Amino acid sequence: MSDVFFNSFAVLFIAIDAVGIGPLFLSLTYGASTKQRYKIALRSSLIASIVLIIFAYGGQFFFNWIGVSLNSLKVAGGVILLIIAIEMLLDKRRIRREENASKALSEKTIDEITVFPLSIPLIAGPAALTSIVLLINANSFSNENLLMVYLALASVMIVTLLHMLFSTFISKFAGKNILNVFSRVIALILASLAIQFVIDGLKSSFLG
Repeated sequence: MSDVFFNSFAVLFIAIDAVGIGPLFLSLTYGASTKQRYKIALRSSLIASIVLIIFAYGGQFFFNWIGVSLNSLKVAGGVILLIIAIEMLLDKRRIRREENASKALSEKTIDEITVFPLSIPLIAGPAALTSIVLLINANSFSNENLLMVYLALASVMIVTLLHMLFSTFISKFAGKNILNVFSRVIALILASLAIQFVIDGLKSSFLG
């Protein structure tokens, strides 16, 4: 079960981008008081968690309703995660998110950005939603495994919340180069997991 937890944690940690959310949170809440930042961080984490849990429960039924098989979802999800990993290696994902954050800051008030774009799609984005559905379906045969997936999700959301709350403090000590190296290592792990999703989906489709 520990393998399920750590694999799920790794996938969700990268899909949600718990490391990258800190600087974006600072940018989006520029000019807010410490109390306002705490409120925004708590609310956005809660909203994103609810969205992810709802999608975890209802995602499979939705895909079944539109006629998409789990194996197809595995392949598609794996490709999406692989693209994210490549973007992380090339640093394109961070640049795009910073541009989106800057645009939102100029168009939205502090209260409005709690839901959009902070909760959705910066935290509970397409990659996170796809990942939670894949993980839930891949472990649906065991209640213990499902519990590990939900614990991994809760752990990642706690890390994300803490990173937002202490992003100002962390940014003073964690240099940009250190964060960049860490991001590249995580991207390689994500690429490996993404390819495994694709292999599993193709294997199940053609070999049963």
